[in-house]
Amino acid sequence: MNSKKLCSAELLFRAAEKMSLHPEWLEDGSIFAIQVDGSERYINYSISSMNSQLSSSMVGNKNAARLVLARRGFPTMSHLVPTDRTDAQNFLATHKKIVVKPIKGSNSRDVHIVESSKQLDTFDIGKYILEEYAPGRELRYLLLNGEIIGVHESQYGQSVAEDRPLKRISYSHSEWDRTLVSLSIEIARVFGLRFAAIDFIVGPDGKARILEVNSSPGMKWFHAPTSGPVVDVAHLFLRAMLDDKRAETSMAAGSQVARHVQR
Repeated sequence: MNSKKLCSAELLFRAAEKMSLHPEWLEDGSIFAIQVDGSERYINYSISSMNSQLSSSMVGNKNAARLVLARRGFPTMSHLVPTDRTDAQNFLATHKKIVVKPIKGSNSRDVHIVESSKQLDTFDIGKYILEEYAPGRELRYLLLNGEIIGVHESQYGQSVAEDRPLKRISYSHSEWDRTLVSLSIEIARVFGLRFAAIDFIVGPDGKARILEVNSSPGMKWFHAPTSGPVVDVAHLFLRAMLDDKRAETSMAAGSQVARHVQR
């Protein structure tokens, strides 16, 4: 299968095979077991131990995430969770062109560019967040354990549809923007995220604003970019999880020894 079509769970499964972890699906395309130092462990990428439930839930709610970003003074987009259609229409009148997306959503599903009142009236507005539309380059900074491990640019023109034509240009380390590297690390720290993607829009004036914070970003475009260096995110992710498990085992063994000595 072309790796561009593999989902993150499948990429992790293949990485586990290469690492001789003997993976076995418990639920196809979602959860699988691995063997680590004689013990069985479980991988569920969407709800991994890399991020806490609180951290994931905060960034999973787009309104909550934007409020936190604004409270901390990060450069973000104008947005609105409308209380009624009048609110929504006023926001459209102010910004002329807006993006409508579900308050809780992922993978660009049900995301729309809206430029008219007629378009806006088709939505069950209470389920959506509205954002100003901002032209520019869209960049994703991928972070693991406080370090950036990959950067790419999404190129898809004016469309935001899930099946839009899409190019992902992977950047070499020398092309990374040091300001955005530092900003991404700080944002992840604020939300308590060990694994995350921070998406920016860089406008024609060169100024960057935050589009999204994602606690379970897709891996496939880092493994198979349209052009540029490949980043084996699945291997790095699994290695970090294994290091966690072994550290936990070591700490538990140390505690048992300490209790034995105290006796």
